Amino acid sequence: MRILVIQGHPDEDSFSHSNALNYVNHAKSLGHEVELIDLSNTTFDPVLRYGYRQHMEDETFPKHVQELVKNADHITFFFPIWWSAEPSVLKGLFDRVFTPKFAYIYHPDGKREKLLTGKTASVFTTSHGPAFFYKMFGNVLFRWKYLLLGYCGIKTTHCLDLGNMEDQQDTLERRQKYIQKCANTIK
Repeated sequence: MRILVIQGHPDEDSFSHSNALNYVNHAKSLGHEVELIDLSNTTFDPVLRYGYRQHMEDETFPKHVQELVKNADHITFFFPIWWSAEPSVLKGLFDRVFTPKFAYIYHPDGKREKLLTGKTASVFTTSHGPAFFYKMFGNVLFRWKYLLLGYCGIKTTHCLDLGNMEDQQDTLERRQKYIQKCANTIK
């Protein structure tokens, strides 16, 4: 299987970053072909300055990521939940990569065609709030599963959140179990 891992935490010393790297190594050890986009050490302008009205001056990085998405069977996202959303650099990547005519098309009759069907995705997050909150009330995981990935035709197979980060119950053992749980989703 061809797996694209998108690590969306801007800090390379973060738990999300470590979790993503563990996932990459585990997937490779199982014989999968893996590509990594690491937003902690990638420089590109994440701001969609003109909306979709016109292209930005440098489309090199977004076009590269589009090729990786196109070639992937499965896409895995790792990021923290901040203010009930993903970090701005990851939101910017999504804005610049999952564009009209690449991820979806609106036809003149008003119907939308999903262009990334047949692909699957996993979303692995961390949060300071309790995990159940983001499953019941927080729209982050719902938004990613149905309004972002599903909108383009990508089926989400796993959505996991490790809540209560940096709380009294947040231990190294708990974090290691979560890292293993994420890695164990690889088929």
